[in-house]
Amino acid sequence: KPLFPFGHGLSYTTFTYSDAKLANNSIGIGEGTKIHLSIKNAGKMDGDEVVQVYIRNLQDSEGPQKSLRAYKRISVGAGGTLPVEIELPAPAFEFFNPRTNKMEIIAGQYEIL
Repeated sequence: KPLFPFGHGLSYTTFTYSDAKLANNSIGIGEGTKIHLSIKNAGKMDGDEVVQVYIRNLQDSEGPQKSLRAYKRISVGAGGTLPVEIELPAPAFEFFNPRTNKMEIIAGQYEIL
């Protein structure tokens, strides 16, 4: 059993996430998008945060519940807020297709976490 789970972090401050928005709510196969959000350092010490973006294919009941598809490390001063933009290129939406035995972008709905 791991001592700390992935992404646990051991920071001396706390961060809050807000105003998360996608550049596009609907994208075509082969297209990507970007996610914009604000990260606030709510603590009294400067700190680093790794913003992680997970994607879930809602039509794939047998696949992973979430897959890490993008991340960005940022530094935010105590009490500061930083706008963050993370790119989600088209390959971020690829999942394994058991019918073709390869990674593919499958049309449908995706949840971004």
